[in-house]
Amino acid sequence: MDRRLFMQASAAVPMLAAGAAGAATATLDYFAITQKMITAWRGKDLEGMLVHIDDDIVWHSHVGSPPIVGKAAMREFAAKLTAQMNDIKWRIFETATNGNRVFLEGVDDFVTNEGRRVVQPYAGVLVFKDARIVEWRDYFDRALFDRLKAGEPMPDYLQALADRPALF
Repeated sequence: MDRRLFMQASAAVPMLAAGAAGAATATLDYFAITQKMITAWRGKDLEGMLVHIDDDIVWHSHVGSPPIVGKAAMREFAAKLTAQMNDIKWRIFETATNGNRVFLEGVDDFVTNEGRRVVQPYAGVLVFKDARIVEWRDYFDRALFDRLKAGEPMPDYLQALADRPALF
């Protein structure tokens, strides 16, 4: 092989390797990973949910409240939260993906241990690093959540939001 051809080929190798690494990242289906995470949570399988969470997660379970930082803290908070939830029907109505971010519109729908149904519309943003969620922000009306949890009847307009066809 002549020197010129060798030098040209050598220069191309790092670019090809970088392209292959970028292609591997680009082929990740973040929404599919999100579905697996939600499906595990619906079934109260916290360990199954947490396999999709990065060790250094920053979780705003309610934007406006301080974040929960780290997988261990998330496990503890999620365990307490899930212990108060039955018949979990977390549904997603709309989604969009932008790079490593998944944007969700959905409704949390569950029954408390006291038998009260809580239906909470929300929007959320999940940020991925490789195949794990590193940031999670949920936006919802905390006052509505507290009223429904206390037993206030669900308004008709809220029922109409919750009854829309879900993606899953």
